[in-house]
Amino acid sequence: MKVAQALPWLQSQWQTLSQQLSSQRLGHAVLLTGQQGVGKRVFLKEFAQLVLCHQGEQQTPCGECASCRLFTAGNHPDFITVEPEETGKAIKIDQIRRVTDFVNTTASQGQRKVVLLGPAEVMNINASNALLKSLEEPSSQVTMLLYSHQPSRLLATIKSRCQQYSAPTPKFQDGLMWLQQNSQESGLDSLLRLAQGAPLKVIEMIEQDVHVQYMQFCQDMQDLANHSVVWQGVVSKWKNWSVEYLLDWFYGLLLDVQRCKSGVQDRLIPELNMQTELVSKRMSVAEADGILSAIYESKKAVVSGSNPNPTLLIERLLVDWLGQLRQS
Repeated sequence: MKVAQALPWLQSQWQTLSQQLSSQRLGHAVLLTGQQGVGKRVFLKEFAQLVLCHQGEQQTPCGECASCRLFTAGNHPDFITVEPEETGKAIKIDQIRRVTDFVNTTASQGQRKVVLLGPAEVMNINASNALLKSLEEPSSQVTMLLYSHQPSRLLATIKSRCQQYSAPTPKFQDGLMWLQQNSQESGLDSLLRLAQGAPLKVIEMIEQDVHVQYMQFCQDMQDLANHSVVWQGVVSKWKNWSVEYLLDWFYGLLLDVQRCKSGVQDRLIPELNMQTELVSKRMSVAEADGILSAIYESKKAVVSGSNPNPTLLIERLLVDWLGQLRQS
């Protein structure tokens, strides 16, 4: 895949980095930050191929040299990926130690070795400190490519030792047009709103059938409001779903409450518009802000793997929401 063409909102960043590479001005460490689902990992993986390509003067990997063939086959000896071993878990110090061993050996295919690491914010403190040592003592042979969804959680000393670039979220209509060209699913506009404008997150949701769960979530919320099901049974079913997405959907509902109170017509979850309008009549702005903050902190905890029982938050959010509805 040619990232600059496939993800047009990252074209400027690709041109900048490829030009720095060809002019030998690329730093030993690059940090690409931005919203989850805009293509940072895809971008950096292809850029890693360009760094290792034997025809590196080009703007894109040649795809034909021995290095590119190894990279495409997934067994390039001079490339390593460091990511959580399990979804929702941290990057641990043992993984960074393997990086240290990797960078201290001579490149097999050329003059460079490349490390792709992310999301960088999920490194635990020991892993972060171990990586910092590698960044403080850079090798001219090694290029480290880091990506982060939440750069505020990174050590300032790590960020200061990287060339930092921002991966933008495309404009909504541009993202929607891209999705329409790459997916046959219906309701892409609703999914893109749920994904907060991140097109690749929409693709992930479709591949994991999350969009089906979302429609069931809306139906469950309507059934609960109509007293045709009990909340305990609904929560029991939701336990098999991604807590992160459930938090996103409740976050969207609370944002819609604030939009109702502000007179904004556009909704993140239009399927439950009647409920958000009712709740907005009872809930104060301060209450909505407080719940939004709690959801945000819980989502950060879920992403970092430090929240032992996020289901309790889902139960509380649901019970509080139903309480607001019934008072209305």
